[in-house]
Amino acid sequence: MPIETLIGLVFFAAMMVMIFAGIPVFISMLVASFGGFIAISFGVMNMTMTQFTDSIFNLGANYNFAVLPLFMLVGALAGATGIAEGAFNSMHKWLGRVKGGLLYTVIASNAIFGACSGSSVAGNIVFGKLAFPELKKAKYNEAYSMGCITAAGALSTLIPPSMGILMFCMVAPSPVIFQGQRITLSVGTALVSGIIPGVVTALALAATVRVLGFVKKGTIPPASGERVPAIEKIKSLRLIVPILMLFSLIIGGTILGWFTATVGGAIGAVAVVVYALAKKIPLKHIFHCIWDSALMEGGIFPIIVGGQIFSRFIALSGLADYLSVAIASLQAPPFVIFLLVMVLYVVCGCVMDIVSIIIITVPVIFPILTALGYSPYAVIIALCFMTEIAGLTPPIGMNVFATANALRVNPSDIFRGVIPFFLCEIGMVLVIALFPDLVTFLPSLMGKA
Repeated sequence: MPIETLIGLVFFAAMMVMIFAGIPVFISMLVASFGGFIAISFGVMNMTMTQFTDSIFNLGANYNFAVLPLFMLVGALAGATGIAEGAFNSMHKWLGRVKGGLLYTVIASNAIFGACSGSSVAGNIVFGKLAFPELKKAKYNEAYSMGCITAAGALSTLIPPSMGILMFCMVAPSPVIFQGQRITLSVGTALVSGIIPGVVTALALAATVRVLGFVKKGTIPPASGERVPAIEKIKSLRLIVPILMLFSLIIGGTILGWFTATVGGAIGAVAVVVYALAKKIPLKHIFHCIWDSALMEGGIFPIIVGGQIFSRFIALSGLADYLSVAIASLQAPPFVIFLLVMVLYVVCGCVMDIVSIIIITVPVIFPILTALGYSPYAVIIALCFMTEIAGLTPPIGMNVFATANALRVNPSDIFRGVIPFFLCEIGMVLVIALFPDLVTFLPSLMGKA
């Protein structure tokens, strides 16, 4: 093993030890990177000081990172303006009278809300408050109901605009080698790649609800409620028009090349602010959403900076390339390697939040999987989805705790009820790995991949 690679491995291990010891993730990454750069340059400080002065300034001045708070603002105002409630009410009219209809409504409205939210936690909180009282009144099993609400939030990671996909593209090494070619990642292509997997996952979650109704008798009550006239169902579709327009504006403009994803986020933020003013949302509430978005960005951006510096250290050490060659020499089937990565993500999800998982693992895992022959965009979608699924695992389970906090319940009740949906989503990641055309078909159809 080359000395540089050994240094990379040692300081990667040191970073993980610091994280497990409770040191904040961004500090752990910066400390490991600082020590690693000094070790690789054999004590010469020039490169280290450049990385920790000019590079950090350039990262902070890069306007592409503005896309994160802009999409956070879109999601926050989408909840405040009643867009999520409109999606829920519309889907309820269409699906409410079917056995299990309220859970189908939760899944469908999460998928629709994902088209303007991009945040699974937002979906967990909004639909937890909207749907859970109705589910309790209709005598649905409470644990499975909360599990469905929590798991359905992951659809926001697949349906664009997705915060997970945006963040992945920011920290992933690019260009990347795939089938002997250098591929430069496109944020627009990555966002479009999640649409078909998102729709298929929503159908798989609905099928899981159906199976639960057969296997666990009494968990889902018989269909009830008044019949909704067809004309009223059709009229209810106007409630999802704001989401469709916002989705078309942001994603359509990005796909057609009218503007970049960052500009798309700015246009979407302006559009949703105008919509909030038209809905007569108090200015105080709008400024509160802006402030919340700024606070969330303030919590995430230091981790992004630390991740970018750490990614440069890993690239300089050659650790990812060395591991790729070592894994290839084992002659293990690529799918076996992919399964091991899935296990790693589930373990990471037990002790780390979603943002940290992406930023820590992507610089190492992404080049390995693409070198094994997996499509870069299939890897992006699969790994982003895995970070959300990891958020369902104890003891951290960020999505579970978000739902539990919104509903004022014990998280252990949700952990029990989320198991069937957790297994369903794990199965969907395997489907993406086995059939990457689910990811690449739509971008290819549009000439984007």
